[in-house]
Amino acid sequence: MCDGALNVNYKAVVIANFLYAIPTWWGFTAASDRQKLDAFVRRGVRLKYYSSDGPTLAELVDKLDKTFFTVVLHNDDHVLRYILPDRRHNSYCLRPKRHDITLTIRCDSRNFFQRLLFKDMY
Repeated sequence: MCDGALNVNYKAVVIANFLYAIPTWWGFTAASDRQKLDAFVRRGVRLKYYSSDGPTLAELVDKLDKTFFTVVLHNDDHVLRYILPDRRHNSYCLRPKRHDITLTIRCDSRNFFQRLLFKDMY
């Protein structure tokens, strides 16, 4: 198989299996778990299954998180929309915000929605 076909197959099979439902369990992984997952992806780079300039697993997860959060946030009919807190309505706009959701203090930052509600807060 040529290198291009190997890259496509590796992304379609291996990387897709890693990324399946990763927003739900990524917050619960320890640093050692993330290092093991990154080592597996780096092994694919070493074997020339994955391009060395391709995004890392953390970058792929961050992109998926943003995409999924945006879909849930902007679709009021989404099945997971009820998990998010109510929208806030302010008459002032001091600076642009990522979302218009009321922030409630919870101590569990491993939860997907809590993690993304408080991301880039400052």
